[in-house]
Amino acid sequence: MQQFQFNIQAKGGTGKSMLTYLQALKQQGNDRAYFVDFDSSVKSSCQQLRFLQGRNPSRFAEMSLLDIREKLDRQLLFENLFQLSQKDYDSFYLDFGAPESDQLPSLFSKDYTIGEFKAVQDELNAKFTFNVVIAGGSAYAPCTQYLEKIILLNRGVFETNIYINESTFTGTPQLIKELTTFGSVAENHINAIRFFGDFDSTTAPHRSILQKVSEGKGMEAYQFVEKIKMQKELSKI
Repeated sequence: MQQFQFNIQAKGGTGKSMLTYLQALKQQGNDRAYFVDFDSSVKSSCQQLRFLQGRNPSRFAEMSLLDIREKLDRQLLFENLFQLSQKDYDSFYLDFGAPESDQLPSLFSKDYTIGEFKAVQDELNAKFTFNVVIAGGSAYAPCTQYLEKIILLNRGVFETNIYINESTFTGTPQLIKELTTFGSVAENHINAIRFFGDFDSTTAPHRSILQKVSEGKGMEAYQFVEKIKMQKELSKI
């Protein structure tokens, strides 16, 4: 059964592409994992996953989900999922941009029911998982509102994980506690809470790591201390 990981969050700049990068780095040596940039706005994954591009077999693709009106096209979504399912890979990691993520709930509330989307999953003999990224600071409220919307529409049909972008919660540990408490209360709807992105841009090693991330470097580019830090990050996801 093929696995489809949907990395989603309607609020921009929260770390969806960083999460996708870390997932790609963890799967760098796994030729059975495939990555897709669905982000029509900033194309961060296209930049940050350069280390996967140009490989044989292919490990990366850019795909569009929006029509000429910049609206999420349900037919394009289903066609792309079907096209991916025909590829000989075990897992697919899908980086949805903010516009695509923002319109995804409307697909379930207006165009299709969540049950009908599950029928698509079953027809493809696949497993869909939603990974909702949560950032702190001013992004916290819109991020958690989006999470609540996904949970309300999903109703436990698809496995849903919360991914907390640690670097954005500096000085606000109470918000992380709030999230973990929510995850415990909503255990029938939340599969797991995971952390990622614990990088401090004020320190030289972490600045160097973030530069390599932006340049799309693979694990071989990291120096000894950097590699230890990255391996710690990868163990969390």
